[in-house]
Amino acid sequence: MYSLDQISNAAAQLTGESLEGARLRLGALQRFDRLIPAASADQALLESVLASALGAVDGRTRPFGVREAKPVDKGLVLRVERAKDVQALFELLPYRPKRGPWSGVRGLFVQTDGTRLRFGFRTWLYERSWRSAEPSVWVAGPYEEDLPALLNAHEEQVRAAGHSVQWDPQCPEPGPKRQEPVTRSLVRRLSASYAMGSALLRRPRLWDSLSGYAGIRVDTRLTDYGLDWIVERQVTGWQFDDTRLIEVLSDHIVGCGLRVLDHACGTEECTVRLAPQPGVWGWRGVLTVHSRHAPSAPHIQVPGPRPLTAIGDCLSVSRPQTNTSNPDHRTQDRDGAVIQLTGAPRPDGVRRDDLSWVAEQIAAVWTARGLAAAVILTRNRDHEFSFGDPGQPAWATAPVPEAAEGWRRLRIAPPPGELWALEVSRGDDAVAAALAHARRAYDRVILIGRNDDWPYEEHPFDRLADARILVHRATPYERHIPLPTTTGQDVRAITLTPAESAVQWRQQELGRWTPRHPLTGMLLLISSDGSVPPDDFDLAVEEQLARYGTPILGRFPTDRGIIRGPGYSPHPPTVLDPQTEHPTHAQMAVAADALARHLWPDVPPATELTKTPDTRTSS
Repeated sequence: MYSLDQISNAAAQLTGESLEGARLRLGALQRFDRLIPAASADQALLESVLASALGAVDGRTRPFGVREAKPVDKGLVLRVERAKDVQALFELLPYRPKRGPWSGVRGLFVQTDGTRLRFGFRTWLYERSWRSAEPSVWVAGPYEEDLPALLNAHEEQVRAAGHSVQWDPQCPEPGPKRQEPVTRSLVRRLSASYAMGSALLRRPRLWDSLSGYAGIRVDTRLTDYGLDWIVERQVTGWQFDDTRLIEVLSDHIVGCGLRVLDHACGTEECTVRLAPQPGVWGWRGVLTVHSRHAPSAPHIQVPGPRPLTAIGDCLSVSRPQTNTSNPDHRTQDRDGAVIQLTGAPRPDGVRRDDLSWVAEQIAAVWTARGLAAAVILTRNRDHEFSFGDPGQPAWATAPVPEAAEGWRRLRIAPPPGELWALEVSRGDDAVAAALAHARRAYDRVILIGRNDDWPYEEHPFDRLADARILVHRATPYERHIPLPTTTGQDVRAITLTPAESAVQWRQQELGRWTPRHPLTGMLLLISSDGSVPPDDFDLAVEEQLARYGTPILGRFPTDRGIIRGPGYSPHPPTVLDPQTEHPTHAQMAVAADALARHLWPDVPPATELTKTPDTRTSS
């Protein structure tokens, strides 16, 4: 139900890796919610150190001088464009002069690895952990360039000047006795927002995918909240292509997941400032992109935009079709339907996290059918808890600027399907505004609010939704009630009618609870490992449950507990991800289609999944 070609294109268009390499890498993933992985803290710090040097090189034909940035299990592989870019990395290598302080980044080392160079950190510069590999970045090419020979030549040059080389990992170096000042230590400065520099280096081909690319230059600046990254972008032609730039940088699947702080464009220049999500470690900074027109030169053809599959650009034989002319291509009057999922107000009821997982899985099926689907979650921002950043530097005392969160893409889906999500505060006005936009932009919308039947919950979400569904875990319908005999040894059973069984089930599962707002029906969560389908008795019980205002609209398979933390996806397995055993794609599709038939009996069901057009392209 997904296209590996499509998602491979989406990743390779930003990393520069080959399509075959992207297919092999992505084919090993369990989820397609993040196609370009984030580096670990130590790995990201190393990558940001290298990015600071590559971003300062002038005259290059590729952003950062990098043709390809390929994530691997143990680090990152960079293929640079020219020998000049390799020399920029050599300027980072530490050496000790005859007199005065050390030069370069102390603790950085490099060694040859075949035809490539491997950069890393000495162990005293980072905290070693059994959960993460040693930080490593391999640098390859340009083709026919002997990188080991370049390194040897650089070493001879340093030694000829009377300096002592300190970048050989085979030669021990104990590290400084005292911590270097921030003004002299690149590593200490970058430790504030190392993740931002790493994210930029892992997506080098973003910049020359935009219209009129004429080069970029990257710099950093200390602030009272951390460290800002600044991109100076040169553009030829009349358009800055800022809309596509923002859409990629704010994307969570292939982009950096940033949020727009401000955006001001004129005829001569365009400035975009983006802030990270609150509470994320290693992102204490703001990304600023200044786009300016490059000096015009005669007979220079303006580079056109390259398609970016992740944001919905289409590939055409004659020319790429991009969304640069439409700032909000998702907003159209679809007159979509809104369904609210809620749980019973009891301690062992279905939790909000479970509701959001079920909502994403149902919406993903509808997306695979070619619909535009969305999930809206309400949050209580006043009571959110987050851990303090252990890497927060001493000078960063001010809070990092924050921006409002917008719509986020959950998966890259075969067109015309779309799958989006939005988190809003639980105020009535915010939810109403989000739903009003969602009705125009999407075919089907699922709303997850707080369980609004609890005594303290007063938000009338039912007036904003077309259907309100109670999600509950399925339990068997009782067919007999065991009663002890007078001797206490034997047990006799009383056979229940379907009507009596319905009363018994409702009393056990829902207690004396009566919905404060009308229910459209119930969705039962069942085990996906071979549950027995309902028989005639079960169906008769459900007819009685419908009389009590709780008709059964369907059953949805679920077998997975939700685990939070590093290495675990915050999203459930869907039909837009690789196949899982429990639940399978077929089980989720059958359940979601059955629910749709109950909710919209007059709408013809889709009989086939959306076919994906051939999106193969070179990177």
